[in-house]
Amino acid sequence: MKKYLALILGAVFVLGFAASAFAIHAEIPAETQAIVAKGQTQITIGGDLRVRGEFQQNTSDLSDDKADHNSYYDQRIRLSITADVTKNTQGYILIEGGGGKTSANWNWGTDSGSKGIYPFGDAKRGDLNLLEAWILHKGSGLLGIPAGIKIGHMPLALGNKLFFDHTLYGDDAIVLFADPTKELHIGLLTAKFVEGVVTKNDDSNGYVGLFAYKTKDWGISGDVTFVDHQNTFLVPPAPAGQDAHLWNFGLRGNANISGLGIMLDGEMQTGKITDTGASDKKFRGYAFVGGLNYTLSGVKLAAAYGYGSGDNDSDNKFETFVTSLSNYQTGTPDTYVYDYRVTSAAGAFKTGIANTQYIKVDASASLAKDLSGYLAYFWLRANKITTAQEALGANKSVGSEIDAKVTYKIDRNLTYFVEGGYLFAGDFYKTKTGGAEPDNAYAIRHGIQLTF
Repeated sequence: MKKYLALILGAVFVLGFAASAFAIHAEIPAETQAIVAKGQTQITIGGDLRVRGEFQQNTSDLSDDKADHNSYYDQRIRLSITADVTKNTQGYILIEGGGGKTSANWNWGTDSGSKGIYPFGDAKRGDLNLLEAWILHKGSGLLGIPAGIKIGHMPLALGNKLFFDHTLYGDDAIVLFADPTKELHIGLLTAKFVEGVVTKNDDSNGYVGLFAYKTKDWGISGDVTFVDHQNTFLVPPAPAGQDAHLWNFGLRGNANISGLGIMLDGEMQTGKITDTGASDKKFRGYAFVGGLNYTLSGVKLAAAYGYGSGDNDSDNKFETFVTSLSNYQTGTPDTYVYDYRVTSAAGAFKTGIANTQYIKVDASASLAKDLSGYLAYFWLRANKITTAQEALGANKSVGSEIDAKVTYKIDRNLTYFVEGGYLFAGDFYKTKTGGAEPDNAYAIRHGIQLTF
């Protein structure tokens, strides 16, 4: 382990790769009142209540000929406690009531506890779980510069979330950081992903070296990440018991030139999969995204292009860009249906930019005093398809999608929203319909949220 940490730290400072892997905290409204506990510890209590309803059409099979109408209501609660013990030491606990350890919500009507002639309803809702639980200490004791440690269970993400985004449920992690200057942030991170989940011998850890340099008008950041996974990394049809040693290198920059925002992000992967029963497989994935944004008369206009590598053969190269993403709408390409509700060009749900090329144009604006809106168009394409998919008449056209969201502020900290997307399915989805023309898919959701 020590040699890996030394390699990461050396790569950060010698090669100039930079990273931003910051825990993302639940926002607490400015109106929140703190409670002073014994010993002058300041305790702040916050949280939120959210209820949503959703309707989906054709998202599972992209075919009107089959029953595929999914509609439901779900609900989530969160309760947070922040303990500011001193100006340098803080503790944070966030409890969530949802559907379990890997679900943020419970669906209405999924349990029944009543008896009698009509034994339905009358059931408690939501399992309480720790969403966050961490200790943060920071000061100026190390070489006279601000530095600190954060340890516990926390949400984590890297850069623009192309490769890694665990901000929905979080990971058990240790973060060491320092700020040599007000512009420069550096640090080391280790996170535990797997420990005896499938077999008693499986184990997976992530190690990250990071820094970010930011000024008023420009910034540069990136990451060097090593994931060491023992015994249970599966790449069908290879046998079980594989080890994976994945390196991800990220470099990104942004600038603001006379109001024009510019963003670039590039990711490259190497390493190998061993114990495959044949020759080792080599990771060779890559991805990049570029974007522009400009605000004109109160309307923020943005455009982006992204590309994530794919794989269409069975050689010893694993060329699909590896992603590990939370199951909610975030990152890239950030579509509501393709990225969040249907099987992607990488053959699974929520694979992000893996084997995907996209162009996105969007606009967001404040429509009235308490009303805001968002509208986006996406062009989507698979980068690689297999001969088996071509035999079904499929091609690389995933299609296009239109997304929209409207948010209305009803009262202080109380908002109502309507959001959704419509996917005009391309011929790539003949892989889902057995060669038949795919039908379009859409989903729409509305909800209300109270933050306190």
